[in-house]
Amino acid sequence: MKTKSIVINNEHDYNAFLKKLKFYKTFWYHRTCFTIENNKQIPYIEYVVEALNIKNRKERIQYIYDQSCKIIDDRIGDKNICGFKNGKCYTQKNTNLCNGCCRKCLYQTCHGCSTKNLTCKLFNCSEVRKRFHVLTFDDLKLFQLLSLKNKLIVKSDLFSSREDVLKDLYAYTLTYSGIRIIYRLIRNAILLQDNKKHALF
Repeated sequence: MKTKSIVINNEHDYNAFLKKLKFYKTFWYHRTCFTIENNKQIPYIEYVVEALNIKNRKERIQYIYDQSCKIIDDRIGDKNICGFKNGKCYTQKNTNLCNGCCRKCLYQTCHGCSTKNLTCKLFNCSEVRKRFHVLTFDDLKLFQLLSLKNKLIVKSDLFSSREDVLKDLYAYTLTYSGIRIIYRLIRNAILLQDNKKHALF
């Protein structure tokens, strides 16, 4: 396999590399092995290079998904960015609501989320964004290796399991993935409503 070495010495080199990602991810570079030199000051670029070197479509998507989740989790660490206290976040303190945004999700538990949803990890309300510098979609350059369809899915596939989101990303058409997402949202809303009714009895 031919090796392509890319040297990044400054911001100009880095920006040039990012602009070429749409070409590097195509089949023209399927037999190219990428390496990066002088990248110590560029955050997360090693993940981009590793993803470029994964030539299998599904394996690359899964890698991008899992590493993006890891980057966000590592950034947050043990910080209670939602301000949870007694089950209520910043915006719920004077309301009857609890569990923050996760109150609308089937995967919430008393120990946190039981799955790994990238869309949920990227979502932060205005109160959180006001208090913390959180990572956004544009901050994660790994997403530039995704297709337009998959970028839309990563931005919209809330309250789904990791396995379901990956299936949506693996699909080749937005129509199929869209139908799956809408079906799950409706199903989850019905199940959550049923759970509330049962909790009253």
